[in-house]
Amino acid sequence: MIIARKQNIYEYLLDPANGLVVFMGAIGIVYGLIPLGVAIFSTNSEAFELLSVITLVSLLAMWVGGRIRIFDLRFNTSAPRLRLSTKKFVAATYGMFIVFSLVTLATAPSIPILSALMGADTGELSLQRGAFLKGREGVEIVLLYMSAIFTTTLIPYSIVLLYEMKSSKRHIAVIIFFLFCISFMMKALFLNCFLPLLAFLASGRKLSKSVFIGFLVAAMSLLIAATFLSRQGETINIDNSDVNYFSASYRPHNPFDFFIWRSAAVPVFTAADTLTVHKEQFLSRGLLGATSSSIAAIFGIERINIERFVDEYQFGYWSEIANANSVFIIDGFVNFGWIGVIVFGLFVGQIFRWFRISQDIAFKSLWPVFAFILFSGPLLGMLLGNGFLYMVFHALFIRVHRYEATR
Repeated sequence: MIIARKQNIYEYLLDPANGLVVFMGAIGIVYGLIPLGVAIFSTNSEAFELLSVITLVSLLAMWVGGRIRIFDLRFNTSAPRLRLSTKKFVAATYGMFIVFSLVTLATAPSIPILSALMGADTGELSLQRGAFLKGREGVEIVLLYMSAIFTTTLIPYSIVLLYEMKSSKRHIAVIIFFLFCISFMMKALFLNCFLPLLAFLASGRKLSKSVFIGFLVAAMSLLIAATFLSRQGETINIDNSDVNYFSASYRPHNPFDFFIWRSAAVPVFTAADTLTVHKEQFLSRGLLGATSSSIAAIFGIERINIERFVDEYQFGYWSEIANANSVFIIDGFVNFGWIGVIVFGLFVGQIFRWFRISQDIAFKSLWPVFAFILFSGPLLGMLLGNGFLYMVFHALFIRVHRYEATR
């Protein structure tokens, strides 16, 4: 009789079965407790107080959403589904991705990683990174949306399928994805590949301590190195003694300081600043989905790019490529008020339930990417622009066959 070993802490944190608990804990600490602390120890803290209350309501809604069983029957093995060949699905996905990558690189005005290695300064790299995809115009804007869908859902899903089959091409698939991500210096984009792989290993209790620590070291090294390259040549000599750390007025002294501030403080005060902008510039009225380009296009309403309004509020000038994204619960609040907070929370809790009960290990393994995007991004944009709306449909109505490994 084989007895499964006890799950270790890092397997627990990455296991799809525990995704909702881990996500709620992270949201509660970052957007509940930290803003509450800022509100207590600083002035002009109304937005931080409201952020804490919104977070509490959202947490309750997510907990309820995670307990709703209405769609559970769709995840039974006997449920009728469209069946696809694993080999053909992966081949088609990667074939389209390679063509897309070549077209994107060939039509880009410059390759940011090459410019960085040649000594380009911070300002120049910022412009190049924006122009690589966000700055596309006309028909080329399609490349931006294709990039989001490929790098967020389709390619990570396909990579996990390859590792599940133990395909001989699985490592090559990872390298191709990584090279594209690093080409335009999206520092955290490679996590969309590695986090699902870690979740895949954790779900089968195959995630060793050495692999986990190796990933942490490699990820931190890559993020810090990319941050250093993107900010080289920048000299900052500013007294921050009277500046709130949780504000856009703070100026990091070096790349490492910037990395910590960007990770720990920026998501919190950006969410609070979004509430302030919503109150002062939009009079606290519900924007009814107008913050989403897809929703605006479908219903023929004017797009309200609130992320750029927030960026202008933070830095004093309008930028056509900068976006100050905030956590999904704020997306729900500024669009639909308290009803939006509750409905978004219920929906997110339900999706995490699907990650837990699904029989599709590749789908289950996407939960860290889903959580990572929602942690500092809008739900509407993630569903419509990052391919998760398709993955929701995929989880409910499609099953990929497990053929023998691709050779």
